Amino acid sequence: MEFRCSRNSSWFFILSGVLMLCLIIGAKSQAAEVKDGDGVFTIGEIEITAKGEESKNTTIEKITDQEMKQFNRDTLGSALNLVPGITLSTVGARNEQMVYVRGLDQKHVPIFFDGVPIYVPYDGYPDLNRFTTFGLSEIVVSKGFTSVLYGPNTMGGAINLVSKRPEKALEGDAGIGMFSGEGYRGYANVGTRQKLWYAQGGISFLRSDFFYLSDDFDPTPAEDGDRRENSYRRDWTYNLKLGFTPADGHEYALSYYKQKGKKETPPYAGTASTETIRYWQWPYWDMEGIHFNSRAPLGDKSYAKARVYYDQYQNSLNSYDDATYSTMKKKSSFMSQYDDYTYGGSLELGTSLVPRNLLKVAGHYKMDVHKEHNLPNPFQRFEERIYSIGVEDTITITDKLHAILGLSYDRQESVQAEDWNYADHRDFPDSDADAWNPQAGLFYSFTDTRKINLSVSQKTRFPSIKDKYSYKLGRAIPNPDLDPEKGTNYELGYQDVLFQRIALKTALFYRDIEDYILGVTVPDPNNAGKTTLQNQNIGDVNQYGFEIDLSAPLTTTLDAGINYTYIYDDNRTNSDKITNVPEHKFFAYVKYTPVKFLSFLVDMETDSKRYSSSDGVRVAGDYTVVNAKATYEILKGLQIEGGVMNLMDEDYAFDEGYPQAGRTFFTNLTYRF
Repeated sequence: MEFRCSRNSSWFFILSGVLMLCLIIGAKSQAAEVKDGDGVFTIGEIEITAKGEESKNTTIEKITDQEMKQFNRDTLGSALNLVPGITLSTVGARNEQMVYVRGLDQKHVPIFFDGVPIYVPYDGYPDLNRFTTFGLSEIVVSKGFTSVLYGPNTMGGAINLVSKRPEKALEGDAGIGMFSGEGYRGYANVGTRQKLWYAQGGISFLRSDFFYLSDDFDPTPAEDGDRRENSYRRDWTYNLKLGFTPADGHEYALSYYKQKGKKETPPYAGTASTETIRYWQWPYWDMEGIHFNSRAPLGDKSYAKARVYYDQYQNSLNSYDDATYSTMKKKSSFMSQYDDYTYGGSLELGTSLVPRNLLKVAGHYKMDVHKEHNLPNPFQRFEERIYSIGVEDTITITDKLHAILGLSYDRQESVQAEDWNYADHRDFPDSDADAWNPQAGLFYSFTDTRKINLSVSQKTRFPSIKDKYSYKLGRAIPNPDLDPEKGTNYELGYQDVLFQRIALKTALFYRDIEDYILGVTVPDPNNAGKTTLQNQNIGDVNQYGFEIDLSAPLTTTLDAGINYTYIYDDNRTNSDKITNVPEHKFFAYVKYTPVKFLSFLVDMETDSKRYSSSDGVRVAGDYTVVNAKATYEILKGLQIEGGVMNLMDEDYAFDEGYPQAGRTFFTNLTYRF
């Protein structure tokens, strides 16, 4: 089923008719508003010690389940893009969605699921387009001043996906929808809470056969426009959680999740002669894991939290000869398989036995195993282990002034790294590293709503397996001797409620990075007179900027919000550009609710240009995207909505040559009980 106004305008009128019919049916009944319950799996949070007992760290930001659905953000990357300081991007050649937090990507800002690191062992990049938001209660974002309780590699922050936990004997939500490009979405979450136990389960899918390009797209040899070439996707997610609550303060939960996906990679459609056109398809992109989370009191003033986990990451990549996607006879064609797994655990102990202090100690262990199979070679194996121990003390200096002091020791050890690039099998040399990371923050509350914070933190990012050992399909040489990146973050933040109505949150930030890792051009040791790429510690990079967020109920029927982010990247070592980060990002929305059961929402995002290659040749231009939708509550908890993404049919790209979808129509039916 397709619907696109410029090609099949009847769908627009059908959608309008459906909405009008709902208005007529429900004109005489104004259903009561269904309010979200708490429903947060609190022991899956990091900087929350118990339900209703929040950290004094006011820099934390949250995206709620309600906000994700309100703005129609079905994937993790698109949801995170609502937050100031975060910019959405793609790795076009791999068709992977990612975010940058104040200029640093996901290698520096790891993703967690209920406190468990979701860190693909090879390169550290989980594809955020594979993660749907249908089963989440909230997303917690930490930028800059990130608790040492998260563990290592949080130079730019941390992102924690928190699942649902039932609060009633029977509760749940479900939805189904469709969108342009023969696209469909659906989900169902059901939970039950009993006296001594609870259960939560969910299933979701997101699929499309293609997406339409903007009518303003200029055809290229690899892309003729209209339907984007090779843009198929399929994603399914399953989750189940069983919890045991034998006494007050005690909670033990066993969780299982599984993601199954497949995708295609649209070919490069730009004009840069240096960019290779790849004909790639991913027959499968799967994740599966089992996690144990627990919290137990130790007397009246202490507690213990524990996590144990095992995760698998499997995917396959086929590279074809041409756009027929049928043959693999060229030297550049291949079949590659990843079979990775990771396991580990953490233990956190906290106590307030010392008056006006909340002291926490956390230890982490993680083992990463990457197995790569590039036919006809056998599996190539890499193993690394990571240890971390962190101490954090929240000190109540006065009723209005708090300090958070933290210190962690992190260590990375190379266990095995095989090299099959030569006729004779060999191992790469060991590459161990360690680091001490201190941090301190001051948080002062003038009133309950007016607060200021000042923090400084030193963070380290260990190089990934790919950073050190990858040949990048023959376009680079490894560098096992890479040093860890070291960054110092400074932040001054302020928040307030102006005129008892306008919520304000703003921050100034500065980051100084030493030993920044970037691919540089070097002489090819195997081909005299030619060059190749190699990851190196290039030196110093400075990143600074500010962000501001304003939101307010302007009237009883009108809500609005805006946020703006300015980020400047300064490579102080050479002329290489820092890629994929726009200097300016602006987001705004207006929501109009003329009657209780009917609402209209319009949001807009404007991004400035960004570099897509470090040499500055490839540039993704600035753009403005507008989205609009209407929502009607038919009965209590039952809603129908319809709208348009990219209303103005903007031709834009996050990565030059990889255009995003043009005007896209959608409709959804949802129910919450």
